[in-house]
Amino acid sequence: MANVKTKSKNRANIGLVIALCIVSACFIVTSILWLTNISKVSDMGLTIENVYERNFYDLVDNVNNTEVKLSKVLASSQDSYSRKLLGEISKNTNSASYNLSNLPISLNGIDETKKFINQISGFTGTLCDKIDRGQALTQAELDTLEDIYDSVVLLKNQLSEFNDKYISQGFNIFVNGNLLDGDYNNFTLKIQGIKGSDVEYPTMIYDGPFADGQYNKEIKGLSGSLVSVDYAKQTIKDLYQVDDKNVTYKTETQGKFDTFDFEVKLKDENTNLYVQVTKTAGKFLTISGFGEKKTRKMGLMDAISKAKQIASKQTGVNFDCVWSDVVSNDAYINLAPVVNKVVLYPDLIKVKIDLASGEMIGYSATSFYTNHTSRNLPNAEFDKSTADSKIPNGFTVEMSRLCLAPIEYGEEKLCYEYKCLKNDTTYYIYINATNGTTENILRVVETNDGNKLM
Repeated sequence: MANVKTKSKNRANIGLVIALCIVSACFIVTSILWLTNISKVSDMGLTIENVYERNFYDLVDNVNNTEVKLSKVLASSQDSYSRKLLGEISKNTNSASYNLSNLPISLNGIDETKKFINQISGFTGTLCDKIDRGQALTQAELDTLEDIYDSVVLLKNQLSEFNDKYISQGFNIFVNGNLLDGDYNNFTLKIQGIKGSDVEYPTMIYDGPFADGQYNKEIKGLSGSLVSVDYAKQTIKDLYQVDDKNVTYKTETQGKFDTFDFEVKLKDENTNLYVQVTKTAGKFLTISGFGEKKTRKMGLMDAISKAKQIASKQTGVNFDCVWSDVVSNDAYINLAPVVNKVVLYPDLIKVKIDLASGEMIGYSATSFYTNHTSRNLPNAEFDKSTADSKIPNGFTVEMSRLCLAPIEYGEEKLCYEYKCLKNDTTYYIYINATNGTTENILRVVETNDGNKLM
């Protein structure tokens, strides 16, 4: 009888253990499922947040592009060029409206802003159609564009402030944007501030000119025999006056230009460069690196002189400085050949000089070796004084000269280049020297990294 009780008790204990195991297993499975769901929710939240942030930054980008292109329209006296810009503005603002629609925003909170953006798209599209019909823009329409421009500038600045205050500080749109407060959510309440009381909605570019000029597919300016790695290495040692141990061959690049690629350590041991030397003729193609920011020892004019000397020795061509800028202790210098007083922008070489060490730490001759060739330049048949009259009122011309400008699809056109000032902003306006059409307008934009052209 005792044995029966013992067996019965043992069975009960085993049953209890099995039951506990089952419960534990269920708990573990439930926990795994719960954690998996949490992970999925977290992943989903991260994905949605990425979509929201992408749309916000695209919104900022589209508004910035709208502002730049509107300023160019107001600087243009050529309807065909204005038509091109107005079409691009209509697309930018249409995209901006799409970006707004893909953010978690209560429409009641930003209806005026969204309406304003849609009005710009519609208005500029209508002006495009008008120009297509052969009709010129009226002064009233230009005045409206001026009002729109002023409002877009404020909108751009407020978007930038919003980004600095919230987005760049870790504000999570997905988490905070969906917390409703009556008819508004948190994100709406914050972005609604972009439409400040000072915005009155109207009723309805280190680069220098052509620094990233159009490149032809055919390489025109580079010919000669193939060189060895040792030859390429020696050219670097000669330029920087360094020992063999300071120049390390890393790899070779096969592409539009075939190059030997090196890492270079300069004498001060604090500056590393990445240098590409063409296999054909052994010429410097690109150099990139950063200098140590010590006390400046070289002035801009000396840097320009050094840049011209290096570029001329490399190419056998004389250059003029056509653009320069200084940021921190670095001088950015754009060089171009000048033939019969015509600046050849397609043959540009860009140089960066460290003013502390006096060394060249940046170089790009891709445009030069792609485009450089002997040219029969056309005559400037369009009268210069007539071209002068095409500069809109309110623009002060600081400089003008002839240039060969790279235009779309690899074309090169002889132009009068005008450096102009309006409202403390610098513009470069290009009037075709053959037929008087406006070929391009560039605006200098001040950034933390120096002045750029857009």
